[in-house]
Amino acid sequence: MSKTTLFSGLTLSLMLSLFSSPPTVAQEIYIDNNCKQNQQLNEFDRFTIFYKSEFKTKGQTYWFYSGRYQDGSTIVCISKPGFKQAKPLNIQQIQSGYIDKIDKDPRNKTAFLVTVREGNGSYVPMFQYRLNLSTPSKPALTKLRTWTSGQ
Repeated sequence: MSKTTLFSGLTLSLMLSLFSSPPTVAQEIYIDNNCKQNQQLNEFDRFTIFYKSEFKTKGQTYWFYSGRYQDGSTIVCISKPGFKQAKPLNIQQIQSGYIDKIDKDPRNKTAFLVTVREGNGSYVPMFQYRLNLSTPSKPALTKLRTWTSGQ
């Protein structure tokens, strides 16, 4: 067997293995309506995490995260790392809407900016809130601004 034939065979084999393998995708994380991770939930019982951030306050580490249901509605949660002591935040203004975006507040390491829509269509009221979790057992929500989507 010549070196050219061997090289061609190896090249072809490598190319086939590259293109026939399924792409590697990061595993989605599912949570239930109590914010507990459960990868076995069916699509009608699960929220898919779309935002997660770790923060520290009073010497403790926490996770702040949010999951999206198949209809676009969301759940907002807090836990210790590893989804320990997970629970939904009891804040009606952000639990009942459709969250467009969550960002860390650049001015406060324990606060987050949460943008919420009051519906799933066009021209619906939108609100931006600052969620302060410096005392996780007593989250503080401040409305920063209001507008209508599509404007």
